[in-house]
Amino acid sequence: MSNFSNDEKIKLIKKYYKKYPIFLELSLINYENYNIYICINEISKNDSYRLSWFNLDEITDRNIKKYISCEYISASVIEMIKKDFLDNDINYNYHGEILKNDYIVKLNANIPTKECETINLSFRRYLPGTLSNYFDLLVFIFRNMPKKYEDFLFELLAGLTKTTERYEYKQEFDFDLFNDDINELFEYQICKRGEKYYQESRVKFLEKIDDRYFAIVEGTEKYLTIIKYKDEEKRMQVYCSCPCEFYCKHMYAVILAIRNNEFNRFYKIMYKNPDKSLLERVTNFDYLLCLGVVEQNFEIINNYGDIELVPILDVNDRYNWQILEDSEDEKLTKQVKYFLDNK
Repeated sequence: MSNFSNDEKIKLIKKYYKKYPIFLELSLINYENYNIYICINEISKNDSYRLSWFNLDEITDRNIKKYISCEYISASVIEMIKKDFLDNDINYNYHGEILKNDYIVKLNANIPTKECETINLSFRRYLPGTLSNYFDLLVFIFRNMPKKYEDFLFELLAGLTKTTERYEYKQEFDFDLFNDDINELFEYQICKRGEKYYQESRVKFLEKIDDRYFAIVEGTEKYLTIIKYKDEEKRMQVYCSCPCEFYCKHMYAVILAIRNNEFNRFYKIMYKNPDKSLLERVTNFDYLLCLGVVEQNFEIINNYGDIELVPILDVNDRYNWQILEDSEDEKLTKQVKYFLDNK
């Protein structure tokens, strides 16, 4: 099943639900690298509807039942939705120009309108302004699902809420990291501030690991900047832990540091694990990137892309860390020794 297409998996879900008429189905295909299928089916014997959602990437066999997540909805709520569509002029058939095979949104619903008995829509990423009447329907769908799915809702509605910029900067785009004019990517004031940050040597750590550049930039606090770069395709994706939701000065400073080959490797630490050899753990990237010691903690980059403090000593007051990589002057080792000698 893992080799089946998303369409084939959706057909399998529909086959499982064949006894229950479909009221609505919504699919997000390769949307932020997720493939999500949502459907609402009528359960006539209970006078209710069932909202079900599936992460298509998790479906690996034909036993659809084990992949179902669902919530029941009163029939009266669905009737109100139908009435709203009948009472208003609704665009029931819309197919936007889909230029790429990602961020594809498809909505089909057996909701009668003044013009037609069913609704059929497809668009890319953001709900178009011409479909603003679907705002409430999308809110209804996602508010009946776990809170973690609300991020999809906010992005779908970003065109209407004028917040698309916060999502655009996270998207992968064409860019030659070493030759293209970065001033075309950043706002004028950001370029000036970013250059100033670079000139002031605020990029404290910078290291390339696989296809990603990790950097720490000191601003009002320490910020983690990550640049994912595909050399052959000249495709880039950027992230910064600062509050800005656009291409920021920290990213600008890091790109200048990369272009000028000003790398400063992170410390590497690892929590001792007797069940795996050192080679196995290093190969599996079980180590952590470390910035140094802050009071009684290591300052590290966690797996969620955040800077975090983790205790040097465990709950039993034992030191169970191993330093894999230190600076030439063994600065981290000295910091740890000083802490252990004075605790």
